[in-house]
Amino acid sequence: MVLDQLIQGKAQIGRVSGLDQLIRRGNLTAHLQAFLLSCRVDGLSPASLRDYRQKIGAFVIFCAGHNIDKPKRLTVSGIRTFLAKTRETNSPVSVADYYRCVKRFLNWMVEERMLKRNPMAAIRPPKTPRKVIAPFTTDHVKRLLLLCDDLKFLGARNKAIILMFLDTGLRLSELAGIQLKDVDFDREVIKVMGKGARERVVRIGRAAQKALLRYLLMREDDYPCLWVTEERRPLAHWGIELMIRKLGRRAGIEGVRCSPHTFRHTFATRALLNGAGEFEVQSLLGHEGLDMTRRYAASLRSEAAVEGHKRFSPVDNMGI
Repeated sequence: MVLDQLIQGKAQIGRVSGLDQLIRRGNLTAHLQAFLLSCRVDGLSPASLRDYRQKIGAFVIFCAGHNIDKPKRLTVSGIRTFLAKTRETNSPVSVADYYRCVKRFLNWMVEERMLKRNPMAAIRPPKTPRKVIAPFTTDHVKRLLLLCDDLKFLGARNKAIILMFLDTGLRLSELAGIQLKDVDFDREVIKVMGKGARERVVRIGRAAQKALLRYLLMREDDYPCLWVTEERRPLAHWGIELMIRKLGRRAGIEGVRCSPHTFRHTFATRALLNGAGEFEVQSLLGHEGLDMTRRYAASLRSEAAVEGHKRFSPVDNMGI
């Protein structure tokens, strides 16, 4: 019962019936509940907590089905079997996410002295394909904007969202969580809360500012959030994602995934193409390191190399 509450996200920390008895017995389910409490105290975002709950919860369910109910019963072979099972229904990227979440959980148990050592230390992380990131083209963006009639409330709001995504590179959760008080038109910046409860400031250009102001002037409500629905209710992150997908289908965009995250890819590649430095892009995107930023740069170099081949093709230059 407790495990079902955890997986479905219905359990509230400190309010699960029988949790104290479970902890005293050293049950994996109770350790998961305590781990989630620790993460919440550390300030992890609701999205991170949901991800941990779902993925580690699946691991705990797997363990329960194999008579592994206590940390000391965890084995390298058992964890490898779980990862092999996840490969049957998940992409390589998702399998890597399961690996990361479970390893973090077991590391926490080592830190809390529930385990002497992490059995996953002997398991290499799953390989994930390094695909070239496909951003939106200028034509894609124009087709999306043509569907946003900014003389009407929804069109003005959607245009502002698209230009904000494109001009800031914000994550969906970051853009959805912006409050009116976070927007500073005088300084041309917006304050956002990123991953790991890390606050940062991003700039918005003139075109995005103009679209945002037009939308705000059509607002007739007292909500503190930046984005609202046509009914003037707070707009959830899934509502923004659904809107982007619907516009993509209506615009007939193919060959690229029409999602909020694609705008993030597009911002990074366009910023680098326009002369931004890797450290500048890293800071604006809220990345801890340069690895992801360099993937965007690698994508640009790949495209540039293809164009350059027209000039330095060995065979063509031989005149054969």
